[in-house]
Amino acid sequence: MNWYCEKCKKLHEENELCPHIKAQLAEHPEWITGAANFTTVAGAERLITTQTLDHVAQGVNKLVGTNLSYEGTHQYARDIQVFKRLHTETYARSGVFSTPEAAKAYFENALNKPEILTNLESKFTGAAQEVDWLRVKNGQLSSLVHKSSLLNDNAPGVDGVTVNRFTGKTISRTTIKASKNPMNPSSTGIKQVQQAIEKGTATEQDIIFAPKGASEAARSAGLSNPVQEMNTAEQIREANERLKEKIMKGQVATAPTARAVAQKMAQGAVVGAAVAVTISGITSYVRYKNGELTREEAFRNIAEETLKGALVGGAMGAVTIFLPAGVVGFIAGMAIGVYINKVCANILDEIYGKGAYGAILNASGYVYGMTFNLAAYYEKIEEKRATTAQNIREATAVREQIKNNFETFERMKGE
Repeated sequence: MNWYCEKCKKLHEENELCPHIKAQLAEHPEWITGAANFTTVAGAERLITTQTLDHVAQGVNKLVGTNLSYEGTHQYARDIQVFKRLHTETYARSGVFSTPEAAKAYFENALNKPEILTNLESKFTGAAQEVDWLRVKNGQLSSLVHKSSLLNDNAPGVDGVTVNRFTGKTISRTTIKASKNPMNPSSTGIKQVQQAIEKGTATEQDIIFAPKGASEAARSAGLSNPVQEMNTAEQIREANERLKEKIMKGQVATAPTARAVAQKMAQGAVVGAAVAVTISGITSYVRYKNGELTREEAFRNIAEETLKGALVGGAMGAVTIFLPAGVVGFIAGMAIGVYINKVCANILDEIYGKGAYGAILNASGYVYGMTFNLAAYYEKIEEKRATTAQNIREATAVREQIKNNFETFERMKGE
């Protein structure tokens, strides 16, 4: 992103850091952390809301013959989070979702008991909607300042709360409702909101997060609460069927297992991601700090940069990664990391001294590490496969030659 600097009276290119910004960064090293945070959230938002990064994975697809898209990985992560919510909250005491075997046994028993099965599906629906709410909140620009969390122990009236990260002050409360049937004024969820308001455990200022149709249903029921809609009744039914199928296959997981990750890698699936802290991104962040860009403009600029610098799955390798200790993620179906590309590293070395920016990020709660070059691994496999195929062709040719020699020898004996 090229931009004109009024201080320098010069047009700066995207990989060129303005001398004035260099001076500010030297004075405010904590801004490197701020830029990293901005980049992490912007990258997560971009990965969640678009499919525009699919091309990054095409190199892996080409090698392993798959047709990878982010959609499947988003769903993979979401299902894990739903099972975790069921295990740690809904069925915490019974331990039904503590292991794949326990979940399968419980579900098989429920198949013969309609009431238990209906209740189980209702729990699926509720836990999934709660997970979706948290994923949406964590992927918004406001998550830089706001922190959202789900309430536990059947909190009355509301299910989620959003607070200011720095002051702890409550920003908003949300009641989360879901149904595999279309929402209407007589829906159980709408009635529960009405009852909570009557009891004083909820107010008409609390947000209702519910499936499509909830806004009209709430208004028809006389509620004035702000409403945010997500998912349709059909999508909820499909999600429930997918969860049931995973239970029957023994695929219940409350955290990404090494085996599942390995399988997804083998299939070329995206199980991790890193987005680059670039000169352009740092520039946008500092200009935002200087009041030259709004927060939304800076966020948009940095989000666009993730398209250029994102590394996913097998593409992550041999680069320095700074993973936030409390990773924004698994919200996008992957752990979101941040790395410093070579051009940016060289310039930061000039400002802080070689490697000092790494210490800055470490001191700010980031964990320094290296990623495994899965892409290179696949390339080696492809290279060995090609070599093996060539060896087989050569061996076949030699075998045919030997066969021909024997036939010639037999003819010569007969003569």
